[in-house]
Amino acid sequence: MIGLHKSSVAVYPYDKSWPEEFEKEKKILKNILKDFDVEIEHVGSTSIPGLSAKPIIDIAIGAKDEQTLFKLESVMAEAGYDILNDYETKGEILARKGPPELRTHYIHMQLIGSEYWNEFMYFKRYLLDHPEEIKRYEQLKKDLSSKYANERKLYTAGKNEYISSILEKAYKLYK
Repeated sequence: MIGLHKSSVAVYPYDKSWPEEFEKEKKILKNILKDFDVEIEHVGSTSIPGLSAKPIIDIAIGAKDEQTLFKLESVMAEAGYDILNDYETKGEILARKGPPELRTHYIHMQLIGSEYWNEFMYFKRYLLDHPEEIKRYEQLKKDLSSKYANERKLYTAGKNEYISSILEKAYKLYK
């Protein structure tokens, strides 16, 4: 099962169908973006085997330059994705799939090698390399989802300190 209302928070046990859902969407994206040389990666909690998560598939699309990145934005919009251009503030263009009441995919379009791209890649790699952190992160997510079931911004903010601490360790290991 995938999909969640844009403002609600619900953390579900890891579902083995999440990687399959990523692969399905990756095929769609490859077709839409067939004229572009991009990287497409499964990121976020649904990409970590065993980790409970919101049932929304996060995907990172990496472009090699800004010109390509902004072309991706218009192609994805034409394909029907809901676009939020946060490039100036968050270093990404976000494409959302599904109506607000049932978002199924968040597609983060970023520059390969940028701080934002590296954060996705390093965070995932660190958790995969340190399984003990998966349990800590999972417990934090469960606690926060109970506390902030209808307040996605507070849920996300509650994870910031933990994520920053993992990224600090990851940068030392992988950079």
